[in-house]
Amino acid sequence: MSLQVQTTRVEPDIVVVHLNGRMTSRLESRIVEPVVNDLLNQKERKFIFELTGVEEIDSTGANILVQCFLAARKAGAGLRVAGASAKVARLFKVTRLDTVLPVYPTVAAACEGFTLTRGTSE
Repeated sequence: MSLQVQTTRVEPDIVVVHLNGRMTSRLESRIVEPVVNDLLNQKERKFIFELTGVEEIDSTGANILVQCFLAARKAGAGLRVAGASAKVARLFKVTRLDTVLPVYPTVAAACEGFTLTRGTSE
């Protein structure tokens, strides 16, 4: 299944980017970065990547998440990741991506205490 991206607003200032499918080296994985850039251009500053629908992720998909995180941070925004399956969470742990990206078990947990402080990503 190719990657599908949909956004919803869960709080007045938090946008959830729902990812469904495979985040692999296929070209359609590249659709995530333009979505984040569009949101940043619209002055959105708090994002949660909801990954419960992500079946598979490889190094390309992980790199896309990191690039989005860095773009958000550069713009003074925050990006959190929520709902990763055991398989995806294992990749985060093995690659130590969980030490770079703020990872939460659920969107609700990711929303808690989501404040932006100058100079930080959270």
